[in-house]
Amino acid sequence: MQRRRRLLGLQVLASGAVDKMTDIAVTAISMNAALEDFESLDDAYAPPFSTAIHPFLQAVYVPLNKLSGDLVSMTPAEYLNGAGRSRRIIDTNPRPVIPGATYVDLTQINGSIEEIGKEEPLLLVCTREKQAYFLQNRLKYYGYQNTKVLEGGVIFNEVHAFGQ
Repeated sequence: MQRRRRLLGLQVLASGAVDKMTDIAVTAISMNAALEDFESLDDAYAPPFSTAIHPFLQAVYVPLNKLSGDLVSMTPAEYLNGAGRSRRIIDTNPRPVIPGATYVDLTQINGSIEEIGKEEPLLLVCTREKQAYFLQNRLKYYGYQNTKVLEGGVIFNEVHAFGQ
């Protein structure tokens, strides 16, 4: 019997009309939908109001990427308990915002980074985690194997570069 990756609940933290996101989740939960079922939904697309990939589907991709191993992350609780101390903090924000961290501009990565070893344990941090995830993918492509993305980025974590 194949396991289904079902949506079990939803927590929305946003301003504006969050009722549409909640309605999508409630419908999916009521229908016992798997996370993969969202990929075939054809949600409304109106360029002035939404992106081509619906924000709900973008949110669903996070657990799918974690379950598949495409996104390797560290939770805020793990970070608070000291798991980040053994990793070099990489600031992946559009501009550096983490004092003492190594800043890496995602748009400039076209190969190995000379000052960062491919086996070095890295914690990739940005505002929320999207830029860090994109950098993780690019670094994996170039052979970096020991990267984690800090979930929630600097929005939900007080990030410190430990003695870098």
